[in-house]
Amino acid sequence: MFDYQLVEKLDYASAVEFALYTRQLLFPEIYHGQVPKDLKNFEQHYVHDPLGCFITVKDQNRIIGTIAYRVYDHRFELNLPLNTVEVVKLFVLPEYRRNGIATKLYDMLFAYAKNNGITTLYLHTHPFLPAAEEFWRLQGFEVIKREWIDTYDTIHMIKSL
Repeated sequence: MFDYQLVEKLDYASAVEFALYTRQLLFPEIYHGQVPKDLKNFEQHYVHDPLGCFITVKDQNRIIGTIAYRVYDHRFELNLPLNTVEVVKLFVLPEYRRNGIATKLYDMLFAYAKNNGITTLYLHTHPFLPAAEEFWRLQGFEVIKREWIDTYDTIHMIKSL
């Protein structure tokens, strides 16, 4: 029914557009049209870097969800192993939620990471995102730190492969 795949060249622009749209939905008060460096240099971070990955799910050629990972950039004070990747961009459009799409996206990402020698997955989430912490715990992640950063409570989580 849905088409899950590593992002294809044909979809780079729409993947970036989807990521910017979802970012604005989740964090409207802090992102006012600025494009983050990973999206400005999408191919560098998610396609050409061996520690990068971007997966889309489509319904009839329309992206309805994404998940990705990229090299962890050490912007938080955490003691993480070398070559840790950060899981980012998990988003499923609201009308498609509660159908197992996020779990299937994560399963693909996890398999891709494992096949590419990744040993540690890191992510952070926020308590205001409904069921996010519970979802990640169900995927085998553990909380390593909770902190208040600028506007948001932040939950740091890790999983070893």
